[in-house]
Amino acid sequence: MENHEFDVEAFRKEAIKKLQDGEGLLGENGAFTPLLKSFLEQALEGELDAHLAEEDAPNRKNGRGKKRVRTSLGEIDI
Repeated sequence: MENHEFDVEAFRKEAIKKLQDGEGLLGENGAFTPLLKSFLEQALEGELDAHLAEEDAPNRKNGRGKKRVRTSLGEIDI
């Protein structure tokens, strides 16, 4: 599994800047979008690692690809 470090301090500064600039908390460019993106990427990586740790079976994909997740907060590319 890749190690994705989430820079909390950089997130905090960026979120405050976005809020001061009048941008929303949620949605495509929202202040919390990077946090949600990081969470979803780590959750999917954990799921993929668990899946790939299973025994090989025919007709299974073995790899990673880009995905677009639709949430109530908007679409997020992971």
